[in-house]
Amino acid sequence: MVAVFFIFASAQGCKKETPPVKNQAAKVEKAPKEVQPEVQAKETADTLKEGFVYEPKGRLDPFVPLIETAKKAKGKKGGGSQGTIESFDAGDFKLIGIAKKNEQMYGLLLAPDNKSYPAKEGTILGLHKGRVDKILPDKIIIIEYIKDFKGELKPRQVVLELRKGRL
Repeated sequence: MVAVFFIFASAQGCKKETPPVKNQAAKVEKAPKEVQPEVQAKETADTLKEGFVYEPKGRLDPFVPLIETAKKAKGKKGGGSQGTIESFDAGDFKLIGIAKKNEQMYGLLLAPDNKSYPAKEGTILGLHKGRVDKILPDKIIIIEYIKDFKGELKPRQVVLELRKGRL
């Protein structure tokens, strides 16, 4: 009985039924027409004549960073940019030399980025807008005003001294 079923199933599988050609031709004709190339060409030509108009109203500028770092934000408020004498704390500078020219004293300050900056009395430096108060033969005194926890401005004195060499 199993053998009869197997022979019967294999005989049924050998038959091929091909659909008539008439049905396929009818299906091709009944298919919906695609968009006519003439209509596409007109739309493309109108777009090219008009051009693309970009309206940035209500959109973000793609060239402005979304997140600002603390130093950049601080520099924008104070006017100093990164890599200048106003982008470091006044206590981070090192005094590497003092010179005198026509009764005017000058100091040479070394910043943490190993760049040197000249300073004279009245020069503004540091993140808190410190001002060089006095230049003495062996040190520079800087006065800056910092807000305390109450929001009040308190003066802070920073003294930069020359390093004494061994004799």
